[in-house]
Amino acid sequence: MQILVVDDACDSADSLAALATEIGHTVVVAYDCKTAMQYATTRSFDVILCDVGLPDGDGRETCERLRSAGASQDACMIAITGRTDLRSDDFPSFDGYLHKPITWPALRHALETWGNAGLDLDFQNPAAPV
Repeated sequence: MQILVVDDACDSADSLAALATEIGHTVVVAYDCKTAMQYATTRSFDVILCDVGLPDGDGRETCERLRSAGASQDACMIAITGRTDLRSDDFPSFDGYLHKPITWPALRHALETWGNAGLDLDFQNPAAPV
């Protein structure tokens, strides 16, 4: 799969990219909304993992803009956040979400089930209803 990781925490973004690359995916990393928009509007990604708190904008708004136009508008978009006060209702434009720190099993499960877009899955706890 073609994956875009968007996170201003460079270590986190690079770690997610390394894990996804290790299992055979092609990964591009953006550290801000502007760069993510440039990549995703001109290149088609299968999955976009996007932090919701970015220095130059809100990842939720970026996701909404990507949904409306561009080469990646049909990508499975998964929110990533360290905020524990957010739940599935806070991510209406995303197909699911992961809470940081993201575990290897959670990332793997999210990528393996990316085709289930629109199910509002909590990939951190896949057995729990959201």
